[in-house]
Amino acid sequence: MKSSLLIEKNNQLRLKLDPQNKKFYDDLLVYIRIKGLVHDEHAIETALITILEDLLDAQTDGIPAEQYFGKNTQSLANDLITAIPVKPFELIKLLLVAISTYFLVVFLPTLVNPQTPVDLGNIILVSIYVSLVVLGILKYIGNTIYPQKRLVNHKIIKFFILLFSCMLILAPIFLINIFVKTPFRFYLPAWPGIGVILIFTILGLLWFMKQTEKKPFLPFVTFLLAVAFLGVAMRLPLIGDYLTNTQLGHYLSAGFLIIFLLIFKLLSFLTVKDLK
Repeated sequence: MKSSLLIEKNNQLRLKLDPQNKKFYDDLLVYIRIKGLVHDEHAIETALITILEDLLDAQTDGIPAEQYFGKNTQSLANDLITAIPVKPFELIKLLLVAISTYFLVVFLPTLVNPQTPVDLGNIILVSIYVSLVVLGILKYIGNTIYPQKRLVNHKIIKFFILLFSCMLILAPIFLINIFVKTPFRFYLPAWPGIGVILIFTILGLLWFMKQTEKKPFLPFVTFLLAVAFLGVAMRLPLIGDYLTNTQLGHYLSAGFLIIFLLIFKLLSFLTVKDLK
C-alpha cells in the first residue's frame, strides 16, 4: 500500500478514537512524523497504523492509551524511529516540495504585470530561506510535544515571544525582496509570458490533483488561478493595453485581485474551521 493510502487509512481510523486517546495518539503521530523526516516514510506510516490498530483494540477493552503504552511515550517513539532505516532522500524531497511550493506561489503573481521585471535569483534565495525556516519550525514543534520542562508558562509572555519570533522570521524575507537585486532579472511580455504562465499553472494543477487532502490547498489554488488569468489577460493585444495603460484598466485589475483576495480569505477561514 502506498504511503498516501496509509495516511488516508490513518485519518479514517483515528475517527474511532475517543477524545482522550485521540489526544494521546495525535501527539505521538506528529512527533514520529517530524522526528522521522529523514527515515523511510512508508515504514513510518506502517508503524503508525500498527500503533493505531493496537490502540483501538485496547480502547475496545477499556484500557486507556497511557496505561497501554506506558507513560514514557517519547522513549517509545524514539526507539521506533531509530529502528526504521534512514533515507536522506525523504528530507531532500521535503525541501524540494517546500521550495517548489513557495516558488510557484511567488513566481506566478510576479508575472501579472508584464512591465515589471521578474527577479528569479531573488525568488530562489527567498525559497531556500523559507525551506530552512520550515525545517526549523518542524523541529521546534517536535521538541514541544513532549517537553522536559516548560521555560515560560505565562500566556501573555508566550504571546509576545511568538510575535517577536514571527517578526524575526519574516524580516529577512522583506529585506531580501527590498534590497537584494540579482543579475537574473528579466521581462516576460506577450506570448512568451503567457506560455510560461500556462506551463506553471498546469504544473500547479497537476500537483494539486495528486494530493489526497485537497481542501487545505484550495484557497491557494483558487487565488493562483485568478492571478494566472489576470497575467494572461494583461498580455493579450487589446485587453492587455487597456488594463495596463488606462486608469479604468488599473482599477479593474486591482478590483479583480481584491475580490479574489477576499475569496482567498473566506476559503482559508472555512478550511481552518473544517480542520478544527
